[in-house]
Amino acid sequence: QGKKPFYINTRHEAVSLTMAKGYAMATGRPQVVLTHVLVGLLHGAMELRALHADNLPVVLIVGQAWTHDREVHGGTPGSHYMSFTQVGGQPRVVEPYVKWSSTPTTNVNILDILARAFDIASSDIQGPVVLGLARELMFEKVTRMRMPERKPRPSRIQADPAAIRKLAELLAEAESPLVYTRHLGRNHGAVSSLVELADLLSMPVFETPGYMNFPTDHPMHMGYSIAPYSAESDLILVIDSSSWPPWYPPTSIRETSKAKIVFMDLDPLQGKYPSYTYPADMLVAADSALALPALIEELGEDMAISPGKLLEMRNKWEAEHNKLREDWEREALEARDDVPIDPRWLCYVINKVLDGDTRTVHETITHGVLVSRYIEANRVQPGNHFQAMGPVVHSGLGQGLGVSLGVKLSDPGKTVIALEGDGSFNYNPVHACFGLSQEYQIPFLTVLFDNRSYAAMKQHSMYYPKGYSVKEGKYYGVDIPRPDYVKLTEAFGGYAEVVKDPAEVESALLRALEQERSGRLALLDMIIKGPS
Repeated sequence: QGKKPFYINTRHEAVSLTMAKGYAMATGRPQVVLTHVLVGLLHGAMELRALHADNLPVVLIVGQAWTHDREVHGGTPGSHYMSFTQVGGQPRVVEPYVKWSSTPTTNVNILDILARAFDIASSDIQGPVVLGLARELMFEKVTRMRMPERKPRPSRIQADPAAIRKLAELLAEAESPLVYTRHLGRNHGAVSSLVELADLLSMPVFETPGYMNFPTDHPMHMGYSIAPYSAESDLILVIDSSSWPPWYPPTSIRETSKAKIVFMDLDPLQGKYPSYTYPADMLVAADSALALPALIEELGEDMAISPGKLLEMRNKWEAEHNKLREDWEREALEARDDVPIDPRWLCYVINKVLDGDTRTVHETITHGVLVSRYIEANRVQPGNHFQAMGPVVHSGLGQGLGVSLGVKLSDPGKTVIALEGDGSFNYNPVHACFGLSQEYQIPFLTVLFDNRSYAAMKQHSMYYPKGYSVKEGKYYGVDIPRPDYVKLTEAFGGYAEVVKDPAEVESALLRALEQERSGRLALLDMIIKGPS
């Protein structure tokens, strides 16, 4: 685009990769990440695997040294480098988690290889690529070099017209179809197409919001679980979520529903999984942003559903949409005076202070359903919500702060809120993230759901309800003693508060948001109910 590269020292390889992940989630464009030899590559291994699992592009460059006895200029960097190089080259260590890798042996065509790396990372199915660049190569004298001719992006993956026709027939014949998605909102254009399809068929839409997939204020938005409705459904259309279908164990759906099951995805077979037994009656390999308009066109040409039936279905689902929101609001209001703060009340108030332009990055586990349920005021247009630990799959904790930095960098004018469980927060390289925020003036607000525990670990007692932990009240690996997160934030020039009073939640949020918008890192340590 005619711009020079901008260098950011992230202080930690994991932050480099998660920041690049956040930027790619927000823009669809890959960034370049440099890691220090083998140890740096391994420092970011989980985050690299997350990029691969979540189908996000990045160009990762890792150094290495092949010579150690003064053979060539640039070699012989020090005895410690002998242990910093993998037999067979650095990319070999992470090959299962990259889309493509290369170890160039000359710099004559290095620009062509770099261009190829970007092309491969950016084409569907997107993913990280790795270049292993030797010190000797970088010290080598350049004798000739030419700028490569950039290739156009490959055409996107369109469905077989016969498959679109068949799916249109199934939808037109269905009495009670429903749609579920997880990452359709990665392509912003697909969101409006899903809205059009839902309106056309008066069809409810369910989601796990890896991205903003469907407007939460739309009357066909039906929340986050198909379980109460799957028995009455005769067609379940899973779009961009074959990596995370809305039921588990995989074959259990056949016991609870007689519905036909259709998957639409770039990879409906999920080749990245060693085992995958989700049943299906139809698989459509396609980019949903292309397939949905074609499906709508096909339905428009030959749809036999009567207008009266469509109106009846719309009224039914609109009433259900409203009832869900009324029930959720009632539950939050009933808990508004609870001390410690009830997480439903916290989420309700966060939603109250959000505007439609605020971007949220989600990394909670125990409270994930509540975050999705209540914090939705900004999920009315694409590009304002991102699930850090996995927009496509659950790809690991410790990514939220870096993803928030990347999302903020992609559009510095937008307010960014990181929604973090205290357990998730402790997995993050906090010092590196907060230091980067301070150094480069990339502010964001962290709202800490602080129940002083890794609450998910306590849930293991469900398997042994009369076991030792329950009887003795001892749960190993659960408690998080009381760190002073305020001082930690202030050490990096940030603004922070501890909030214990439920009546203070709104005013504290407004103060912290004002700080973020003024260019300052901020954190709110919300003391909430712990696991029972």
